[in-house]
Amino acid sequence: MTKIRKKFKEGAASFYIVAISTLILVIVAASFAAVIISEVTRTSNDDLAQSAYDAALAGVEDAKLAFYSYQSCLENGSPIDASGLSCDEIKTWVESGNRDGQDPCDMVSVILGRKKENDNGEVLVQESNVNNDMQQAYTCVKLSDAADYKTTLTAENPTKIMRAHFEDGDAAKSVQSVVVSWQRDTNVSQTKYSDLGKDGIFGAETPLPPVISLGLVQTASTFTLDSFDMTQGDSTNRGTIYLVPADNPEPSEVVDGKYKVAWNGETNYVASNRYEGFLKSNDKTAENLPYVVRCADGGEYACTATIALPEPVGGDRNNDTFMFVLSMPYADASTDVRLQFCSDAGGCYEVGKEVVDGKEKSVTTEVSLDKVQIVIDSTGRANDLYRRVETRLEPADKAYPFPLYAIEVLGKDNGSLIDKNISPTCEWNFNATGPNCENI
Repeated sequence: MTKIRKKFKEGAASFYIVAISTLILVIVAASFAAVIISEVTRTSNDDLAQSAYDAALAGVEDAKLAFYSYQSCLENGSPIDASGLSCDEIKTWVESGNRDGQDPCDMVSVILGRKKENDNGEVLVQESNVNNDMQQAYTCVKLSDAADYKTTLTAENPTKIMRAHFEDGDAAKSVQSVVVSWQRDTNVSQTKYSDLGKDGIFGAETPLPPVISLGLVQTASTFTLDSFDMTQGDSTNRGTIYLVPADNPEPSEVVDGKYKVAWNGETNYVASNRYEGFLKSNDKTAENLPYVVRCADGGEYACTATIALPEPVGGDRNNDTFMFVLSMPYADASTDVRLQFCSDAGGCYEVGKEVVDGKEKSVTTEVSLDKVQIVIDSTGRANDLYRRVETRLEPADKAYPFPLYAIEVLGKDNGSLIDKNISPTCEWNFNATGPNCENI
């Protein structure tokens, strides 16, 4: 009897061991299967996300064609694609944003005469998969005017020219200031602000955020070329201001005879009134210094400054000859820059509220640009996954070429640094030889 019980106990122990081992194997197998399923799902979602993104980009490319068709109507009187709408219909839709109650999402596909493949108004995108398993399509593409101007300055393209054009010509006359913002947190991972106490323009190292310059070019309805060379009373047709970023400038008029300080303890305001800043930068009798701008991390842009605008020589500002020259003269890193235009010398700010289509909307002093940049908002789909892309189209304006520089001066061994002890002889006679030029 004792032997039977002993064998029974041994058999039960074996059963428990087998059962537990089997359970562990099942758990391991289930976990492994779950990992495989998760990876397959994630791979599939990644493929769908990329396909939806590609479809959205296809919508962006079609939006470019639609806008170029609008431009062709303005310049040549005919669209680039005769299979779409007439020029009158294209201009009405692009300029007003709607046409006969149609869905604004269909603007691009209708202008280009794209065939609608289903009842939802989507435009299918040709894909390499013959079976079209992912059903790629762009579902909604909208074109709208950008109220402000955004661009990126790089070492390869350190200068940008923008024409500040407004829908109503009188709007250009009302612009009293420009707000310049630069250096988003996506531009650099580490900041190196200017050391205002050191020798040179900004210390030993090139600063990040970078030094930028903003040039103004404007005229009245009539002008002469000599009006660009001088300040006449309280008016000028051009000017250039250099903005030096710093993290801790003290509010004061001048620092070490090298800078004017824009920071007044609350905001960066380049001129105490609209007759300084750009105006004095073109005055040969004035002492022109760069402006120190207080910058701080944490906002959309690290640096922001408001610059008051003078009147042009000879009358009201001409809407067709109002331009700005953005430049990054020293830095190698890229930086994003934004320009806003305001009807008050103090900048763009909220002045009240108004109700539009049943919704309360802020009213500001910002003056919106007209067809300077076009915002393209495109949504793409792949099966049931959607991706949305927003970008800006900057129409080419070949009527205003601008040189990057008049003359390039290289330092020792053709380097980019110029010895600060270059003599006046070498400054004026670059072919000179002798002891005075041995440091070049």
